[in-house]
This record gives sequence, C-alpha cells and structure tokens, in this order.
Amino acid sequence: MAVQGSATNQNFTFVLSGEALSRTVTLLQDAGRATALVYGTLMAKVAATGKWVPFTDETAVDGTAIARGIYCGDDVTAAALVAGDVTDAPVYVGGCFTYDTEQLVIENSKLLTTVVDAAAVSAHTVQDDLEKFGMYTELTVDIDELEN
Repeated sequence: MAVQGSATNQNFTFVLSGEALSRTVTLLQDAGRATALVYGTLMAKVAATGKWVPFTDETAVDGTAIARGIYCGDDVTAAALVAGDVTDAPVYVGGCFTYDTEQLVIENSKLLTTVVDAAAVSAHTVQDDLEKFGMYTELTVDIDELEN
C-alpha cells in the first residue's frame, strides 16, 4: 500500500502542524459494535491479519496493544462495521505532525498516559507509541481563556 500526504476538509483542524502521512487500510469487522467509528479515533493493527481496530486494550497480545495510527475518514456507521470488514479506510500512520489532543478519540476509557506493557522493562505509554511514528500531541487553548 502506498503512503501519501493528507489534507482534511473537516470543519475543524485536527492536524495542527507538520505533514501527516496516511494510508488506506481495512477495518476489521466488529459484530458487537454499537457506535460509529469517528474521525480522530486512535487505532491499532492486528498483527496476524494486518486489519485495523480502535485501540481499546493495552494488555492485548495480538498486536493491538500498540497505538499505530489515527482514523482520518468520514464516520463509519456501527452497522457497516457489524456487517463486515470495511475497506479503503484512511488512517494517519506517521509523518511528523502535531494533532489537537482535545479532538483525539480513545475508546474504552483509555488515555494517552495509559501504560502499555506495564510489567515489562519496556513499559511505555500510548503517547510514546504515537511519537515513535511521528505523531505528537498538542493541547490547544481557546483564545477566550487567554483574553479573560
């Protein structure tokens, strides 16, 4: 699969600076899915199949404990994910860019500070994983807060 530069036509700015590289991937079917997959969702990749899923479990042993990208397409309905794999889904996979922390969606009550491999010497956070791929967090502050 080719990796390409990406720009978004969203009404909000998720990528704040730098160059975000994206690729199209296949999202794994989720028969129990009840909500849509939305722009800005943190993603992981199943090692055995190469298919992508939302990051939800820092203890998984199938490769999905590592945050590998950020979904950057139109919302995928729950019904579409229940029905089967979804192909041609765009995911930011790297580059060197900053993104708006407030708009990042992490499912299952996980955080950027969630520790992966906590029992190992190589323990690291979700944020560390994203930074390895050139995706850096930036907290934005509404200008009104600065003026008042």
